[in-house]
Amino acid sequence: MSKTILAFDSSMSNCSISLLYKNYIYNNNRICNKNQTKYILPMIQTILKKNSLHLNEIDIIAISKGPGNFIGTRTTIAIAQGLSLGLNIPIIALSTTLIIAEQAFRMFNANRVLIILKINNTEMYVIKYIKNKKNYWNNKKSKRIFNIEETVKILYTLKQKWIVIGNNLELFSENIYKNLIFKHIDFPKSEFIISLYLSHKRYRKHTTFHTILPIYFKKILFK
Repeated sequence: MSKTILAFDSSMSNCSISLLYKNYIYNNNRICNKNQTKYILPMIQTILKKNSLHLNEIDIIAISKGPGNFIGTRTTIAIAQGLSLGLNIPIIALSTTLIIAEQAFRMFNANRVLIILKINNTEMYVIKYIKNKKNYWNNKKSKRIFNIEETVKILYTLKQKWIVIGNNLELFSENIYKNLIFKHIDFPKSEFIISLYLSHKRYRKHTTFHTILPIYFKKILFK
């Protein structure tokens, strides 16, 4: 029997809820504009009600743990911790950028993904992902926070075909990068958390509610 998984993300400007139930994925997404705490619980209730499910029928909670903004990331983790503790079920916590890489792969058939996420008017979070032959994502461990000039230099170093995906791409002149395809996204969608879970066993690793470390754009605040 397949697991029933409730997945959600509110790490950026969004609330995104997905439900894996009887081998089908149901989704509920909306832009929340920093009002995640107002919308996310009613959205969870709605997706469960539409499928005549109760919380005690959920087998696994799957979430994003950042990087993201403070309020959204903490909201996601706090709700997951409460549900995990109350229902005595495990949590799967995945990186927001990993979820975006999977989103690029599923939507645009991209095996090489460069993610650019706006932090403020002068800084951005940049990370590369490559999907390997074993069907999971590798990312280069390196500096992640760059200014615009530094990010332009990174773009010029990409010699093969890459998808560049993020929420601040209007800063770059897309037509001068011959090997790059630019795709704007407003937020990561939680259905791709489930996609990761289904794609490879390394994305099914459970954690307990008290061991999740939130990741913010600037730094990890809790170590």
